[in-house]
Amino acid sequence: MSAMNSTAQTPPKQPAPGQAARVVLVLDDHVALREELAEYFGSMGYQVMQAGDGPSLSVALRQHRPDLAVLDIDLPGWNGIEIAQAIHRRDPSIRIILMTGNPNWVTPALSTSSGAFALVEKPIELARLSRVVKAALL
Repeated sequence: MSAMNSTAQTPPKQPAPGQAARVVLVLDDHVALREELAEYFGSMGYQVMQAGDGPSLSVALRQHRPDLAVLDIDLPGWNGIEIAQAIHRRDPSIRIILMTGNPNWVTPALSTSSGAFALVEKPIELARLSRVVKAALL
């Protein structure tokens, strides 16, 4: 298992009749974690967009507007906090959750200038992630 703590898989849920699925964007350079998160969010009934780097993120954001962006902070050649700030400037209604496995990023990530709603530390605990996502999308 990768950087997620999970024991069960659930089939995808469908949104309630007449409701469109909320869109979650996952940005992480680690393919296995990104795909696990995409599968997890899909099982919660969300539509999922994935990006592994800045250029693919730019393409995804031009094509769709997510309701929530879940961003890794420590990306090769990119800074997730700066990406969060740029997304927040472009559309403050997009909720942002930052992820990190590096404790040195905690304080900068939680600063109000990051535009982040919350920070989730790796390894990711799915119960906590689920609570944070639900709170972000209220």
